[in-house]
Amino acid sequence: MKKHLAWLIDPHIVCEIIELAQKHGKRKGDNMQTEFETILKKKPNKFKLLGATDQDIDMITGNLREQGKKILNINEINRRKK
Repeated sequence: MKKHLAWLIDPHIVCEIIELAQKHGKRKGDNMQTEFETILKKKPNKFKLLGATDQDIDMITGNLREQGKKILNINEINRRKK
């Protein structure tokens, strides 16, 4: 199975990733993995690795909800729109 990494990053870094993706011509909903990796290499001290898992985002959010956490999963919102 593929390992998925969970990161803790501040909102300013998220904005940098989005701005770089927009400069590359990406739009809302496009994959920003390349931009994420670019900023990670430039500013590694702004990223904290929380861990790795075999679960995908849907499984992770479902498990957290079962523990009583309130979790927003953008993928679910996008699926509802379709």
